[in-house]
Amino acid sequence: MKTLRILNALMILLTLGLPAVLVAGSASSALHSTASSGNPLLQCVPVGEKIDTSMEGQYPSIDNFLSGVDPRKALEQFHIHGWRWHTASLVRESGRLCALAQRTREFVERGDALSQSLPQAVDYVVGFNMKGLQRIEGDLMFPWMRERLTNEKHVEPNVSQEFATIMTHLESARQRLMDLGQSIIQSASVAVDSKVETEQRAKAIQRVVDDSATLQSCAKAMMDIEDRILVPAIAKVVPESEQHSFNNRVLMNLGLLDSRLHLVAMYEAIEESGNSLEKRMFERAIPSIPQMMIPRWKRKLYEPKAGVLDAEL
Repeated sequence: MKTLRILNALMILLTLGLPAVLVAGSASSALHSTASSGNPLLQCVPVGEKIDTSMEGQYPSIDNFLSGVDPRKALEQFHIHGWRWHTASLVRESGRLCALAQRTREFVERGDALSQSLPQAVDYVVGFNMKGLQRIEGDLMFPWMRERLTNEKHVEPNVSQEFATIMTHLESARQRLMDLGQSIIQSASVAVDSKVETEQRAKAIQRVVDDSATLQSCAKAMMDIEDRILVPAIAKVVPESEQHSFNNRVLMNLGLLDSRLHLVAMYEAIEESGNSLEKRMFERAIPSIPQMMIPRWKRKLYEPKAGVLDAEL
């Protein structure tokens, strides 16, 4: 039985690198994306705040570099999809956290005592989901992509410089997510502390609402840039054999046990998207045994951690 559990986990890890369909837009429109305050590429702002997101013509060398890339063919030649699925799950879960904080705000404003649902939800979204993604990006994905996409042996100097700029912006956005996560943790702790005055608790819960909304918009902007620019670029520059080798390092970094919970979160994000093509791709990519186990893992592993996001308080 123990051997079977390990094999199941290994099967999950090995399949996370197969093609997914979380691509937003084509390579020919790669330079249209959500952008960041003080940052020409990404704007991590609260949901509903209007900003100019036009990127057309800002990176002409990359636009030209990717102009002949077929996005569907690029997907077939890209083999490091687990981190993209992970980002999609973070976008979903941070949105659910924002909704929970909004429901909680009414109780705080009345001065009611709160359960530990909010801190528990924050611990899952920030302390587990986002922490795992940040570890993979910081330790492996971002340094590797920067090295491969700015190496002038593979791309022209002007293309290299533009990719370096994009990676710098993404790394800054990643740090922004870390800062938001810490703020959310601290604010959630204050919001549920019955010893703190109601006015201060109300301000704290509002910070959770605002910061989780900002986290969601920032993660979504990063995902759009990754899908529109980095996926086709890596597929064009990096041989598939090298991608497979690097993907093995990424998957082992994710961990055998945590991979089950992450897989359920990814599955839930795909299901909620309502995209039938994404669903079919997921079903083809994941072997039958892990697919059969998803309901059980959802009930035994995912719901005990993520179920608090649906708490009615």
